[in-house]
Amino acid sequence: MDGGTHLHLLPSQDSQTEAEGSFAQLYRQAHGKAGLSRLGVGAILDWLTRRGGDAQGIDTLLDDGLPLTSDNRDRVKGNLFLSYLFHDLRDKLRVHMEAARDAGDGPFAPLPNGLTQQQKLNWLRAQACISLNLVLDEWAADLAGKPAPACPFARMARFAKGFFKGSALYARADHDMVSISKTGSNTALHMCFSLVEASLHLGLDMAVPAWRDAMWRSRKELKTLAAGSLGMIVTFLHTSKLEPEGESAVNPTTGEACAFKVEHAPDGVRLRLDARSITPFSTGNDRIYTGCPAFHVSGMIEMYLDWVLDLAIHHDLHQPERPVIDRPWPQRWHHGMAAE
Repeated sequence: MDGGTHLHLLPSQDSQTEAEGSFAQLYRQAHGKAGLSRLGVGAILDWLTRRGGDAQGIDTLLDDGLPLTSDNRDRVKGNLFLSYLFHDLRDKLRVHMEAARDAGDGPFAPLPNGLTQQQKLNWLRAQACISLNLVLDEWAADLAGKPAPACPFARMARFAKGFFKGSALYARADHDMVSISKTGSNTALHMCFSLVEASLHLGLDMAVPAWRDAMWRSRKELKTLAAGSLGMIVTFLHTSKLEPEGESAVNPTTGEACAFKVEHAPDGVRLRLDARSITPFSTGNDRIYTGCPAFHVSGMIEMYLDWVLDLAIHHDLHQPERPVIDRPWPQRWHHGMAAE
């Protein structure tokens, strides 16, 4: 073991911070029922940091008593490498998002005329993902051009690029370092949009400050979902009808594709994920999981949500759409029956 680094699996018993019957509790219990255990990645990220992004020897580290198949090891390694690299990506994304907001371009540019509220949100989903993907391309190219010894993230990027290229698991899915980063980051953005759309679908009609507070109180739900295994996340999205067949993105929110419900808590209104769509799932090969890479980067999921909330408010999409013409019923219906 390097420098006394010890791996540990997070406990599966109930947490004192979880409410009885909460999504967080039932989601974690479902992982246990599926035979899955979450790896505490903090020690490994510290190990990589001490080594300046040099991942040589990580297989020996992971083989220290963990029941890993070849595919499971590759999935864990891929998530660990991205978790490390996303610490560099986070700040570049924040700068890009702030610049787009200040300039009024990208997804902050005026929307096409004649769109319904749902069409506007669909447009914003697409534009936000396009904008995000451009940053990911620039970020990867920038890392490739930096000297590895002087930049820990450049060193890790080179190692990760070779790993993804040589991994049978990621080759079957036709993923490299950039494409897998795009898939995960786009899905995170889509879930933030699903939260916004759910607030409209469920009838939250609030002024901007109150609405934003309610959405911000709901951010824990996104983080809880992101902490799960890939199979459990995908299964939840599929069962809640948020994931279209054969796609990595999620559906727009509709009557049968709404994964949230309203909770009126003492500290205010929030949205909670609906636990009825939780289904224990395991491939049978992957017993150890890490959670999404962004989950392990402080403030990254919050940054995605903050950006989506800014977009919704900027385009006046924080309240349910009202009819263009709002007039009272004809006089003859006032008493519940038609006048003769």
